[in-house]
Amino acid sequence: METEVTKFRNLTLSLKVAPDEKIMLRRMAEKYNVSLSELMYNLVMCFKDQYEYIGRITPKEEKLAENLRLEIKKNDKLKVHLENADYRVKMEQERALDAIRAKDDLTYQLKEQKAINSEQSEEIGRLKEDIETLKQKNQVLKKDKSNQQIKNMAAGGIGVAAGLLLRR
Repeated sequence: METEVTKFRNLTLSLKVAPDEKIMLRRMAEKYNVSLSELMYNLVMCFKDQYEYIGRITPKEEKLAENLRLEIKKNDKLKVHLENADYRVKMEQERALDAIRAKDDLTYQLKEQKAINSEQSEEIGRLKEDIETLKQKNQVLKKDKSNQQIKNMAAGGIGVAAGLLLRR
């Protein structure tokens, strides 16, 4: 460990920085109890492989951005699917309500027709009674008519016979 410390102490780095940045770096070095050169060396060594990506996106960030884009696309598809499902549910509910309304209308019409049918059956019953009564009256009238015709024929026959007898 001492050899590394010695190694750091023999190394000197110079950077062109603004005075306030130099103060900030010196305070950071004091905070960690190292010299400014050691702090600068450690910072350079930590970020030496990332120098080519300064100002650009790293492959890890590109992968994260691609994953984010795919997740957003997936979320959009799910939103559309949810909207479609909501629309289908709404349409199914409307269809069910229409079917219920149609059933209620048919039930109401059926009840009306049953009421009309019962009224018509009562009227048919009364008309049948009237027909039977009229048939009986018609039979009585036919009998009376045939009796009257027989009487008229008998009277006519007697009148013709009397007329013939009187002429002789």
